[in-house]
Amino acid sequence: MTNQCWLSVQPRPRRASKMPADTRDKILQAAFTRLSSQGYENTSIKEIAEEAGVAQGLVHYYFKSKQQLVLAVLMDVCAKLEIYGPELGEAGALAAFENFKSVLRTRRDAHNLYVELIGVGLHDREVGTGIRDDIRRHRGEVEDIARQVLAQREVDPGPARAIASVVWGAILGIIVQSLVDEQFNSDEAVDALAAMALSAVYPGTQSA
Repeated sequence: MTNQCWLSVQPRPRRASKMPADTRDKILQAAFTRLSSQGYENTSIKEIAEEAGVAQGLVHYYFKSKQQLVLAVLMDVCAKLEIYGPELGEAGALAAFENFKSVLRTRRDAHNLYVELIGVGLHDREVGTGIRDDIRRHRGEVEDIARQVLAQREVDPGPARAIASVVWGAILGIIVQSLVDEQFNSDEAVDALAAMALSAVYPGTQSA
């Protein structure tokens, strides 16, 4: 009898634990849909709730502010872009550049939102802090690859941070140009960036 009671109540917690994750994901997807099509300023929590098919209060339950929701959307989108693969060193760098070219062609919506939020972050401290942290994270990933390449070439890894700063700055520039200039050839730009980054020579790093 005790076992029957235990079995009768166990499925409920499993369903309950799954629903919040599903609801949160639904809100994030709805927020991305509205934000990428309408922009940050023109999108309200009410509209996001309507898009997700949930009560507005439920959105506030998961995300205490619009800024918090937008940053969660940004993190979710960036995690799905899959720029960096399992390859290491120069092979990993080349693979990342190729993946970036593909993402530029297929995820214009994500890049448009990212660039817009950089602008929002200049005037909104909470969004600005989130954007800053995200840029630092991405720059750190580029630095890791740069260190691998320099180690592979058996040269001083010291310039890795500077290389990462330049590469990430160029990546943002390529993203912006691809969004605003229909004649811009992003594939050529990424190929040129890859060639320059991988052939970077710094004083004191060359073998005697």
